[in-house]
Amino acid sequence: MDRTLKTISPEMDKPPRREGPKRSEASKQAILKAAREELIEQGWRGFSPDRLAKRARASKQTIYRWWPSIASIAVEAAISRVEDPIIVSNQPIDVQMASFIKPISELARVGDGAHLLRSALLAAADDAQAGEVFRQWFNAHFRKPLKTTLAEAAARGRIKRDYDIDATCEMLFGPVWHRLVLMRGPLPEVLAMRSAQNVLAALRP
Repeated sequence: MDRTLKTISPEMDKPPRREGPKRSEASKQAILKAAREELIEQGWRGFSPDRLAKRARASKQTIYRWWPSIASIAVEAAISRVEDPIIVSNQPIDVQMASFIKPISELARVGDGAHLLRSALLAAADDAQAGEVFRQWFNAHFRKPLKTTLAEAAARGRIKRDYDIDATCEMLFGPVWHRLVLMRGPLPEVLAMRSAQNVLAALRP
């Protein structure tokens, strides 16, 4: 008889760990697509979690498990359509600043893009978690790159060194949010350059 003792580690005594459901990319995109459709048709004020789940063929439990709030889905659905700005460092500083606005204004001029962005801004204003989603996205894709661009311009003496990045962002993007939310009007193609030139005038040394 084999009386060899076998060493059993504590890990071997534990039952297999169950993996919780993971957010697959296909399911995520289906929910975001359904959210965009819901926003375009109903707006943020009429947004329905029940219709969203039905459109996406997903359970509400899954949706709530993957996002902190319904408003967060609305915001992510909209901002996921905005391209990252493309900045060319050897261009004039006003052209570079205008390039930060273009991805937003271009989406707003295509189809239901303006309505989609307006709904996302309202959702971000209504819900703290959705507002944080919007701020993190804006900070990573627009505010930080803009700060880098302005720092390089300041180092070359093209703008003053004691500028305020938050005030600059408000000046640059304020006309976009104003037209989208308050005026509910189109974003003319000249808006990006006009805003950039106004900011540059305030930043000159």
